[in-house]
Amino acid sequence: NNKEDMKAKVFRPHIDDVERLSYGKGAKKQRGTGSRYHCHRLNQEERRLYELAKVCNFMTVRANGYRKQRKGSPLQNIWRQRCDAQSALAVCVEKRSTEDTVVIDFSTLRVWDDAPFVAMIVNNVLKAKYELV
Repeated sequence: NNKEDMKAKVFRPHIDDVERLSYGKGAKKQRGTGSRYHCHRLNQEERRLYELAKVCNFMTVRANGYRKQRKGSPLQNIWRQRCDAQSALAVCVEKRSTEDTVVIDFSTLRVWDDAPFVAMIVNNVLKAKYELV
């Protein structure tokens, strides 16, 4: 019962507000979505990657997606906000010249214990694909 009460009070951004933030506009439906201290407005290339990520349900960025001139990664910020709004895992593939890194953010699920989700990924993806011992 306490967990149900907590779930009802959890703040989640509204998907319409996330879309507005991605264009540099303010949130309308839910105050507190976005922050002036984190960049959210996407440029043309980031917009293309974001639209592709919405179709594929995971995002791909070059290196870690950091934009020096903006002092942050608007694409990753907005992707995490979108996943949070949808109660979905935020999955990002960081592509580098030598190797790729898959980053999975479980915090967007807003669960007390993410161990079962981590175990599911390890067992169904990593062990099955790479035969880890």
